[in-house]
Amino acid sequence: MSRIDDTRSFERAPAATVNAARWSVSTIFLLNGAGIGVWAAHVPLVQARAGIDTGVLGFLLLTIAGGAISAMPLSGWMAGRWGTRAVVVGSGLLFALMSAVLMNVGGLLPLFLAAYVFGASNGVLDVAMNANASEVEAARGIPTMSSFHGFYSLGGLIGAALGGLLIAAGLGDGRGALMVGVAIFAAVLACGGRLLAVPPAPHASHFALPRGPALFLGLLALLCFAIEGALVDWSALLLKERTQVDAATAAIGYSAFSVTMAACRFAGDRLVLRFGPLRVMIVGGLGMFAGLMLAVVSTAFWLSALGLALIGLAAANVVPLIFAAAARMPGMSAGGGLATVATLGYAGLLMAPPLLGAIAAHTNIAVALGILSLSGIVIAANARIVKRNN
Repeated sequence: MSRIDDTRSFERAPAATVNAARWSVSTIFLLNGAGIGVWAAHVPLVQARAGIDTGVLGFLLLTIAGGAISAMPLSGWMAGRWGTRAVVVGSGLLFALMSAVLMNVGGLLPLFLAAYVFGASNGVLDVAMNANASEVEAARGIPTMSSFHGFYSLGGLIGAALGGLLIAAGLGDGRGALMVGVAIFAAVLACGGRLLAVPPAPHASHFALPRGPALFLGLLALLCFAIEGALVDWSALLLKERTQVDAATAAIGYSAFSVTMAACRFAGDRLVLRFGPLRVMIVGGLGMFAGLMLAVVSTAFWLSALGLALIGLAAANVVPLIFAAAARMPGMSAGGGLATVATLGYAGLLMAPPLLGAIAAHTNIAVALGILSLSGIVIAANARIVKRNN
């Protein structure tokens, strides 16, 4: 069995306080995922209202990603100065506000400014809530990180469904997004007081250029996020080209990936406790390789969809383990370690889709994703770095 051996020193909070903090930060993960899901459902409507073509829309989405990556190092500094709880609450409130503004603002320049701030608030929140979750995990003394990420995945599914319902009800003009933003704002305020408050470590580094263990952890995160980002943008096209199904059926493939990932994340803590982080990482990397290869080789829809589902199962607990290890790097605060690794890792979401598109333009999408599947082998081969930091 694998328990958390955390070298950070802070006063152990009472069990009731830690339990309340666990469910509060779980709610923050859920709200963050839901906000992203609602935005995803509104993207076509925002494009139509702004009167922009797909090229400009691509730059808008890039602006959101750029805002997140540029703000992540700032999150580590703020968490080191004020503690993770304050940063979670502050960035969570800004995220709620900007999720409503982004889907209601008019004019091209205000839209891009809102997109950048929305991305930045999401980037700060992502690092801060993972750092706070790591502190809760350390206080509990047993693996917990996977379940937090499970709530994020569940929130994404709920948010996408809620966004669709709001649009169907005629509230896609921004009114529905405003209601969701107000609800997220109120929920963050309600959860804030119950989050675990750990005094910042004044002498710990709060951000550093990736090197040594941080560099390896960041590269592993980059590869995993590259696979996830590729499936968001390319899985439907892959299934449509390889299995000759219609667009609606092809979309089921990504749903299979999302559902199995969410489900396995809720089981991930028990798996890590039972088998240890090293085995979970190795199986996860090999499973991502096998699932992606099955998806690109098969010409039968159900086999390709099964491959995508396998990727969801395999990848579910890789990032939580990497983030847990990043939060425990010697000489760095939890927020600083996560900011360092996450900044590099999230670059995979930004770089992978266009790189794969360039490869596919000279070959096809199956070849491009087949090359990407080798990332799973690299993750499995370097899994020991996670064990040393867990």
